[in-house]
Amino acid sequence: MATKRNTPMQPYYIPGHQRPVRKVLHNHDGDLLFSCSDDGKVAMYDTYQCIRTGQFDVQSAVTSIDVTKDSKHLLATSVDGAIIFNVKNGSQAANLMIPGNRKI
Repeated sequence: MATKRNTPMQPYYIPGHQRPVRKVLHNHDGDLLFSCSDDGKVAMYDTYQCIRTGQFDVQSAVTSIDVTKDSKHLLATSVDGAIIFNVKNGSQAANLMIPGNRKI
């Protein structure tokens, strides 16, 4: 009979946001962790080294995020619309605005 080992969970403090965090998710491979916040930013972390490797600026409170299965694109939604980012270089691939919603 195999012996069961109890491995204690280790908490990590990962800085990166100045407002409440709305969502945290891993990519399909599990090597990247993404978090979004009311501060208008999406942070990307390397899960093996526990360091922030990227930041995506949405400029309004980010309500949700998702990443493609191949980790090439990141979708960030906010009250203003949605932005698709290239994960590798952080550039915007597309900006989808909600019709009739204007920034004041």
